[in-house]
Amino acid sequence: MGSLQVNAIHPQAHRYMFGILLSPRLETGVKIYQLEHEFDIPMENDMGEELNQMCNLSDYVEELGIEKGIEKHLSQQVKKKLAKGKAIEEIADELEEDEETIRRILKNIE
Repeated sequence: MGSLQVNAIHPQAHRYMFGILLSPRLETGVKIYQLEHEFDIPMENDMGEELNQMCNLSDYVEELGIEKGIEKHLSQQVKKKLAKGKAIEEIADELEEDEETIRRILKNIE
């Protein structure tokens, strides 16, 4: 593949470049290689460290998203069981969570 210049000629180049930068599937070395060879961006040693920090940030953001999704699903399950008239103890047992967690969720959804 030839190098893509990030300019007005290639409007999709920015999106592609950010896809490379934020991809959790690509290792830092691969990202550096692609930025150097596909975008003609010289990567100096300190830029590699900054890229590594950015990769760690994207991993962290992904992890937060997963945790938020799990919490949302648990909250939905608690609401459904509560609507069926189940007690906190029963809900905690069925969802394999402690009662404190269920109470915290109930406090947040009220």
